[in-house]
Amino acid sequence: MTRHAGVAATPGVVHRVLALDGGPVSVYSAGPAVRPAVVLLHGAMFDEARFSWDQLFPALAERFRVIAVDLPGHGGSRPWGGHLGHERLLTVLEAAFEQLGLDRFALVGLSMGGGLALGYASWHPERVTRMVLVEPGGLGERLDHQFLTWLWLRLPGTRSAVSRAYAGASEARLRRLLEKLYVGGSHPTDPDRLVGILRDEIAGKRRCRESDLDDWQTDAIGPRRLTWNLLDRTPRVACPTLWLRGAESTLVSAEEMERAVGLAAAPATLTVIPGAGHMLPLERPADVNAAVLAFLDGGVDESATAR
Repeated sequence: MTRHAGVAATPGVVHRVLALDGGPVSVYSAGPAVRPAVVLLHGAMFDEARFSWDQLFPALAERFRVIAVDLPGHGGSRPWGGHLGHERLLTVLEAAFEQLGLDRFALVGLSMGGGLALGYASWHPERVTRMVLVEPGGLGERLDHQFLTWLWLRLPGTRSAVSRAYAGASEARLRRLLEKLYVGGSHPTDPDRLVGILRDEIAGKRRCRESDLDDWQTDAIGPRRLTWNLLDRTPRVACPTLWLRGAESTLVSAEEMERAVGLAAAPATLTVIPGAGHMLPLERPADVNAAVLAFLDGGVDESATAR
């Protein structure tokens, strides 16, 4: 397996910060400008572009114009004020895409980023050429321990409990936190780099007094069931879509993914990656990179470029 040196060390990478109404949006881009554009959207909590896409971003940059966005309240996209729910994040993404000069492009999203990608593609089907949804959020109707989760979120201090607990943590303790994300016998490609990114993200949340959980997550948690999901948006997606699930994931169930794929009106393929949980781009980078590259190569649209 080719081991890449991370997002920031990708040859030719450019990091820029867009000034948008409401706050900054940090963006990493690499790869030939004349090649089709692929946009990457990371997950929630302590995720950011440099973390989830540590191995996929450099691999894509060899064949595509790849653009990884730090969502508001993550990475270099802070500070942001106000509520950052689903609709507002879609508005922020649209403004960022406009400023980046993106007309038509492929979307790759993980977890919360997958839910945002699904939402965006359903609202703007004319702009998204192909889509990869990696363990996307927003598919379920109920959580395990739904009422207890809803109650816990209302207890004082719980929404910042993790960042508070790990502020100033030792390298060894952060390494143990990182390794909890890996299941099925996989291990971090470069634990020192990933631990450094985790430390940066924890410090950013503390500095900007952010919640550990994103509004996108907590908005949906009612006392008895989730108050919204994206199942009604799935049939409105017009592009071919690859759905990726970790075989050992406990966050997005096989039933949820299968039901969503069954609702798709456009061509949709579900691929299960063995020996992986929710963070499969980090856990099984060779398998995920190969699947994503094969899918995107199969539908290269030369008009899907960034200006």
